[in-house]
Amino acid sequence: MDILLVNDDGIHAPGLRLLAEALRGAGHSLTVVAPDRERSAVGHGITTRDPLFVQEVPWEGIPAYSCSGTPADCTQLGLKALAPKPVDLVVSGPNNGINTAGDLLYSGTVAAAMEGAKLGVKAIALSAPAEADKPTVVRVFLKLLAQLDLEADVRQVLNINVPARPWEEIQGVRWAPQGDCIWLGAYEERVSPSGRRYFWSTYGGYSQTEGDDDRSLLEKGYVTLTPLTYEMTDPAGFSGKECTL
Repeated sequence: MDILLVNDDGIHAPGLRLLAEALRGAGHSLTVVAPDRERSAVGHGITTRDPLFVQEVPWEGIPAYSCSGTPADCTQLGLKALAPKPVDLVVSGPNNGINTAGDLLYSGTVAAAMEGAKLGVKAIALSAPAEADKPTVVRVFLKLLAQLDLEADVRQVLNINVPARPWEEIQGVRWAPQGDCIWLGAYEERVSPSGRRYFWSTYGGYSQTEGDDDRSLLEKGYVTLTPLTYEMTDPAGFSGKECTL
């Protein structure tokens, strides 16, 4: 396959080149486009009022570029300008941190994959805890990639999360719905030396989650697969009541 590999942690993120080389070793053709710096949690923003600066990165045997824009910009540029031929699959990741439950709304990793789906290309988002062994994450992904039905609806993004466990301790693979736990961060107010008021975001953990959702199963040691779509319409919200002006 011809694969566009993107991420939100930046071109020098741990795991990106490892995954690229593993995919090339498995016989795939690669183009890599990643932000020139850390762009986690920027969501699905795109750049419309500034130029996008692109620099080629010297990776032997793999065309790789850093981009001054967002993860979604990287997907756009890769598909429309930088990949030498049509792309069969967009892979976003491996993210240096999980992407489950409410975090999907903030995730640049998921957004970069969604952008591919929006442009008509099958896409996968891959994430794992920061402490996860990167070769294990890549090994899991290659095993799954060989089994997945990539002919399914291209509007559907597959969100994969890998637990931070040795290969032999991973419990298996489970399809799982998106959980509903939320980030419990708060803000700490301070004053700068010049007298300006400012706030630091503080980590407060997450609300509790139960059952067989993506976050719960990941914590139990499973690789989780969650199908997502950029379609935001909620059919249950149509009341049928006519409104007039």
